[in-house]
This record gives sequence, C-alpha cells and structure tokens, in this order.
Amino acid sequence: MDKELPFQVRRVFWLHHIADGKDRGEHALLDSTEIIVAVHGSFVVDLDDTENKNSVLLDSPDKGLVIRPGVWFCTHTYKNDGVSLVLAEEEYARNKYIYDYEEYIRLRNN
Repeated sequence: MDKELPFQVRRVFWLHHIADGKDRGEHALLDSTEIIVAVHGSFVVDLDDTENKNSVLLDSPDKGLVIRPGVWFCTHTYKNDGVSLVLAEEEYARNKYIYDYEEYIRLRNN
C-alpha cells in the first residue's frame, strides 16, 4: 500500500448529508488531481474518460480513489450516511473545472 500522496494537498473538503437519489460531482478537472475517500458509509464513483467507463464502490476509510485530470466523474448511491472526504491538489477555481458533459466530450475529442 502506497502511503504517500501523489501531490501536495492544497484543499480539503467533505460531502455529507447527501439526499437519497442525489448525484454529486458531475464534472472533470482540467489540470489537477483529487483523491476521494469514504470516511463513513459508502458511495459509488462513476468515471468516464470518453473511452472507458468504470464504477468504483468506496466503502472503507482505508482506501481512496485518485481522480486524474481530464476524467469526468460523479458520486452517487450514498448509503449508511455516506461521507466523502476529498483531498485536492489545487484550491478551487471555477475555470479549472468542466461542468457541462457535452463540452467535456468536445474537449476530449479535440
């Protein structure tokens, strides 16, 4: 198990009290990396790089998922009061994210 983070953490936040049926995320990072950890309960992360689509169940605080730049992702199906902790390489800047899936597809195809 790798105990070192692949970047210096510049932002930490968590998502909690997610309503049933509510999706979170639904964006891609342009040039930074994040790590998502289920610190309580569980949730699913869908990943899409336009060539491959995968779903990952996060259900334990001893494992995390690294999300690299250019990957569209969404978290959903929060169970047992799921709480996600996010460690981010960069501070939040709106212009560093893509929130429109069609725009994301256009950028990936260019």
